[in-house]
Amino acid sequence: MKYLRRKHCNRRLNKSSPHGVSLIEMLVMISLISVIFTVGVTMLAFLMRVELQGTNRIQHTFNLQKLSNQFREDAAAAGKAILMAEENPKQHKLKLELDDNTFIVYSIGKNKHRNFIIRETNSSDQPVIRNEYQISDFRLHFRIDNINQRQIVSLQLKVLPDDSHENSTVKMPVKELDFDAVINQKNAYVLQAVQ
Repeated sequence: MKYLRRKHCNRRLNKSSPHGVSLIEMLVMISLISVIFTVGVTMLAFLMRVELQGTNRIQHTFNLQKLSNQFREDAAAAGKAILMAEENPKQHKLKLELDDNTFIVYSIGKNKHRNFIIRETNSSDQPVIRNEYQISDFRLHFRIDNINQRQIVSLQLKVLPDDSHENSTVKMPVKELDFDAVINQKNAYVLQAVQ
């Protein structure tokens, strides 16, 4: 009787003891893990690129907003606006005279990475403050109009499309922005009829 019990217990232990993994099972598990890892790394790289582009777009919008506010404040504080032509007619400057010795100049700056808009405050022909507004590819044009004995200055900015992403829904469209302000008049905005 004792012998039968021992035999029965040994069989139960043998059935419940773990068995080894075959080579085929191990290869299937390794291939599944490598596929999951590859998909995960690809998805992570895609999400990081989209996040970087979203951050750049937010920074671009923030720079445009800062430029708009600063340009309108400068125009309101200025007594007179003058267009300054350079050698290249496409790259002219706008000079806003605050008083006899102080003036602000808006122009285009370039470096090896990108173009940007420069705002320089000068006192007696010496730069005092220099601000740079990093904006993706753009075309800049200044205009001065005299309407109803008021001088109206415009900063016209054409932001070119962003082709850095292959998905057409993520690409930024072409934007044409006009920042208009009346010289020497605070909180005055110009409403122009659309033609």
